[in-house]
Amino acid sequence: MTEEEEEEEIGQPTDTINGSNDVVDPERRQFLKAAAGAVLAPPLLSACAAPDPMHMPRHISEEQRRWRRKAPSPVAIVKCASYADLPAIDLEAVTSKLQIPDVKGKKILLKINMVDFRSDRPLTTDKAVVEAAVKLMAQLGAAEIIVGDASALNRDTDYLLEATGIGQCCSKLGVPFVDLNIDDIDKVENAAGLTKEKFFAMPRTVTQCDLLISMPKLKTHRLALVTASLKNLFGAIPGRAYGWPKNFLHVNGIAPSVIDLAIAAKPGFAIMDAIVAMEGHGPLDGTPVNTGYLILGPDLAAVDAVGCRTMKIAPENVAYMRIAEEMIGNTRPEKITLTAESIEAVAREFKLPASFKREQGNKIEVEFDEKSSASSVT
Repeated sequence: MTEEEEEEEIGQPTDTINGSNDVVDPERRQFLKAAAGAVLAPPLLSACAAPDPMHMPRHISEEQRRWRRKAPSPVAIVKCASYADLPAIDLEAVTSKLQIPDVKGKKILLKINMVDFRSDRPLTTDKAVVEAAVKLMAQLGAAEIIVGDASALNRDTDYLLEATGIGQCCSKLGVPFVDLNIDDIDKVENAAGLTKEKFFAMPRTVTQCDLLISMPKLKTHRLALVTASLKNLFGAIPGRAYGWPKNFLHVNGIAPSVIDLAIAAKPGFAIMDAIVAMEGHGPLDGTPVNTGYLILGPDLAAVDAVGCRTMKIAPENVAYMRIAEEMIGNTRPEKITLTAESIEAVAREFKLPASFKREQGNKIEVEFDEKSSASSVT
């Protein structure tokens, strides 16, 4: 079988569009209306609106809610003024308060965000954060540590590893980097079923690790509004099966695909690089922001909700975060226990992509360019 034939055989997920743009189950609707005065504006809520690239589901069943974390979620905001200051931070002490899964003797995958490289823009999880995470896992007794990603745009992984410095970092630390775009593939059932995919073609490094840690770069996103630890999981599946930039996922709907992947990939912790973040027309064409913090925690929904609030974006304005509150974990402030810094100590208003605009009362209206929805990137 030729490489092209193999890609064609693997790269045929089972269906395409969920095709709905209604809201989630009404049980939590009161919360969504009340929290910070923030609601999703049309086209997401209007049944008569233009096609929604998010494809929000009509209903979340009790069966689909079974994965949701019930207990309060600890999240740490750790101030770090620059990447040069990161080695001085005791991340082991930080994570000891965060219910991090036991990694002793385990195989750990640090799933970074390495979408592309531009010297003037923070597109990628910084090498200093990667190094800190590797050292943390070693301190905690991990038996095997792997760094990996499936770039959504640039297919030249050797170039990306050299340009970002992550390749040199991995070599120095003696840990492998796995290109998840070309890894061996296992079929993983789409247990959540928000999209109509019956299974995901998932890299074996993902399916066989004991703990997947999502390590995103905090950025605004021209279609998803915010990309963080949950959206970072688009890079946990291979481009050779789903196209570049993971086209099948965008066709099936960004929000439901994010949640389906979060349940299929089973991430157990997040370390978010927000030392330098991105605002504006991200995730590629935005502007660097010297924000100066990391966000860590075992509940990716809670980590991302805190990340949103540090950008002064209510999580309820982010479509996949609305579903995450139903199926993944905690996004409401009263269910999140913050350690280290407060949100107020680091928060600043991020400029939004051109496809969104702020209104009064922290309401964000969505103005999607439908023609661009199939060509978005992670």
